Amino acid sequence: MSPEGEKGPPVGAARSARKAGFTLVEVMVATVLLTVMFLSILQTLIFSYQVAAKARYHDAARFVIRSFADQFMTQDSTVNQVLLTMFTPTMDSSNNYAPLGTGLSWVNPDGSNGTLVNGLNGLSSYQVLIAAPGQTPITATVTRGVQYVSPTSGDETLSDQNAAAGYFLEGDFTISYTFDGQAQTPLTITAVRSIP
Repeated sequence: MSPEGEKGPPVGAARSARKAGFTLVEVMVATVLLTVMFLSILQTLIFSYQVAAKARYHDAARFVIRSFADQFMTQDSTVNQVLLTMFTPTMDSSNNYAPLGTGLSWVNPDGSNGTLVNGLNGLSSYQVLIAAPGQTPITATVTRGVQYVSPTSGDETLSDQNAAAGYFLEGDFTISYTFDGQAQTPLTITAVRSIP
C-alpha cells in the first residue's frame, strides 16, 4: 500500500497525452473518406464536361442543317431557268423518295469543303465536320430530302404539281453523327417554299 500522503499521476494525464495526435487508423479512415469525396466530385465534373461537350456538338449540328434550310428558303432556285440541284426532288432509280447528299455545299471549320459520299444502293450523303470553338471536329452525315407538295391537300407527293403560279417544294435536311462512341439521334429541319 502506498503511504497516505503520496500522490500518483493525475488520472486525466494519461488520457490527455494520448489525445495529442491522431492514431494511424484515424488518419487512414480520414484519407479514405476524403479520397471518396474527391473522386465523387471529380466524376461529377467529368460528367458535366461531357454533357456540355455533347450540347455544343448538338448546337453545331443544328447550325449546319439550319443553314441548309435557310439556303433552301432564300436562295434563287434557278440559274438561267435551270433548276439548281438543291431544289431537285430526291428520287432513287425506281423514282421513289430517297434523301440524298447531292446539291449541298459546306465549308468546314478547318476551311475544307464537305464531301459527297456514295453509299448503299447508289444513294449519296454529304459529310461535314462539326465542332464548336476549341473542340475537336467530328464527322457528320447530312442528307436532303426534297419532294413536291400538293397545293390542294398540303401532302407530299412524288409527281410534279406544277401550276401556272408555280409549285411547292418541301425540303427535309437531316444530320446524324456519333459522339463518344454512341450514335446520336438524327436532327431534321423541314422547310417548305414555293418555286415560281
